[in-house]
Amino acid sequence: MTLFVSTSLLTSCSSDSGSDDQGNEPSQGDYWPAAVGNQWVLNNGSDISMKIIGTEKIGQSTYYKFDKFLTPSSSDITGSATAWLKKTGGDYYIKLDDIVTNSGGISSKISGYEYTFFKDNLEVNGTWTGTYTQTTTIDIPGVPAIKMNVKYTGTILEKGATAVVKNVTYKDVIKFKLKLETSVEGKAAGTSEAEYWMSKDVGLVKFIFNKVASDLVSYKLN
Repeated sequence: MTLFVSTSLLTSCSSDSGSDDQGNEPSQGDYWPAAVGNQWVLNNGSDISMKIIGTEKIGQSTYYKFDKFLTPSSSDITGSATAWLKKTGGDYYIKLDDIVTNSGGISSKISGYEYTFFKDNLEVNGTWTGTYTQTTTIDIPGVPAIKMNVKYTGTILEKGATAVVKNVTYKDVIKFKLKLETSVEGKAAGTSEAEYWMSKDVGLVKFIFNKVASDLVSYKLN
């Protein structure tokens, strides 16, 4: 299983409306430490590793590149999509590059996207929302591009929690959920929801999607 966005939700443009006026304050700490070499290993029946392998300056921001990134979906796209993390104050953004595939001589492209993954400066029940539009193109004459509109809503469920994961106690945990609502040509196409537990100065310690939990089993921070 993979952390939250299927290949059918990759997008070409993003417009984030920000958070609601529910306790938006300065960042309260680092809930996803970013440095080259940092690594997190989660298990949901088998081990899944995420490691930061580099950085890149894009515009005025520094992005941290993962060798693999978990996205909750029905299919594993981590082998072909490059994922990045950006942090600005209390806001954490995830960016995925375009995915280009070739099968049987037919190529296709799913456009990349960037969205607000998490806000550590909101109070409990605080929310943030955004929208983006997916574009999928297939290299077959006469086949039009497929566009899907996505609305996402994040909600803080709990702050300052103590959580036990795989017999390890983590303090100062923020729990939140992220909901995706998709539509194609104005018609609803599906809804997905995942829950994340982020521990201060550690990172992701638990991820729940479709009632299946991925638990942190080890991590390394530089």
